[in-house]
Amino acid sequence: MPRPDLSHTQVSQILNRLEESVRETFREAFSPQNNPVPSSLPVVPQQPHQDTSTTEETETARLRRELQATREELKQAQAVAAAATRARCEFLAYMSHEIRTPMTAILGFTELLQNKTLSDEDQNRAVKTIRRNSNYLLDVINEILELSRLESGLLEIEKLQVHPIQIGREVVDQLSEQARALNNTIHLEIEGTVPETIQTDPTLLKQALVNLLTNALKLTTEGHIRLTLSCEPSQQAFCFRVSDTGMGIPTDQRQHVFQPFRQAAATTTDKRGKAGSGFTIISRIAELLQGEIRLEQDASEHSEFTFAIATGPLDQVRMLSSQEAGELDLPDPRSFSANSRLQGRILVVEDNLDNQRLIRFLLNRAGAEIMIAANGQQGVDMALQSESPFDLILMDLQMPVLDGYQATIALRAAGYTGPIVALTAHALTGELERCLSVGFDDCLTKPIDRNVLIPQIAARLARKSTSVTR
Repeated sequence: MPRPDLSHTQVSQILNRLEESVRETFREAFSPQNNPVPSSLPVVPQQPHQDTSTTEETETARLRRELQATREELKQAQAVAAAATRARCEFLAYMSHEIRTPMTAILGFTELLQNKTLSDEDQNRAVKTIRRNSNYLLDVINEILELSRLESGLLEIEKLQVHPIQIGREVVDQLSEQARALNNTIHLEIEGTVPETIQTDPTLLKQALVNLLTNALKLTTEGHIRLTLSCEPSQQAFCFRVSDTGMGIPTDQRQHVFQPFRQAAATTTDKRGKAGSGFTIISRIAELLQGEIRLEQDASEHSEFTFAIATGPLDQVRMLSSQEAGELDLPDPRSFSANSRLQGRILVVEDNLDNQRLIRFLLNRAGAEIMIAANGQQGVDMALQSESPFDLILMDLQMPVLDGYQATIALRAAGYTGPIVALTAHALTGELERCLSVGFDDCLTKPIDRNVLIPQIAARLARKSTSVTR
């Protein structure tokens, strides 16, 4: 608690009363009547009288210093609180803008599509606009959820042996179609020698790399994006360097680039209108993986980000040259595409009618035979009572009567061994682990994307044995 601001007079009065009280006590305790002085008692020299005004001034000065320090602490606390309030207000303002802007386009062009007088060209343009803004809105929502999860402090970090070259290949392949749409090229390079494996969290690592490369694509048209892998064994650090030939980040914005939802001055809406938190997410992931993220910009103003993480011990790990890394036999993520044909019977367990129609349409067009269950209990009954086994079950998680978790547990308890893939709207790291723990074979994230759904189902059906034991 802060001390009261006492004046010099008030302090003097308090000290005088205290001094008088002490004198009275000593007079009573050591009076000759109560304590006769022996004749042999030595005489103590009298100390010079202390100037009480000096003591009072010293005490007053001390109190004032403490009061001033308390006031300064209070000002600092008020400044921190005000900054937090401003940050919350800015966050809400940004979110309102980032959500309402694409929603305006989505709703507006959806209404226009109901106008039957539109030309085919106008209809195609409207559909592309809706698609683009829907993806934009999805990015915003995903970033908000992911940043909230990372800031919660409850995230459990895995330490697994992973192939960094394989992760690099997968990320580059995942974004290659997006790069081609912007007339960009994206490729992977190995610099020096790199370890075959490192110890890290593969999910967080891949997420950070996707964010970095996606940002490079947004800033680049008809250019080149490069992901370079290198290692500093003496420091046990693995580096992922992302460089591009895009417009770069303005000098006055670089100091804010890792702060959430700080919007760079946009030269074109499509290129840099988004006030995302992708870099903030990358920065948090770097901290969680015992690393760092650095931004460098060359004389031509092109951006280069270095994402460095801890490798774990490398004493027993094989080091690969760039040639050996290129020859490394790793699974090819491009085995299946959105145009792959599906052969098999698939049970879709989904309570939302619109999602039922969409999934049926996509899978039927790909060649699969589809059955629909409206809740988890129906799904369990249909799977166990079907005369011929299903080749795959797609299971939503949040459903009435019996949710996807409980339905899968019930199926596994009944001896069902066929593949079950979760359809989840919980787009957070850790959801896959939870799904696997209750008996799912894999997990797909909503919203449903044909370019992801068809290849993954094709790969799952290809791995399935020719006969399913129920």
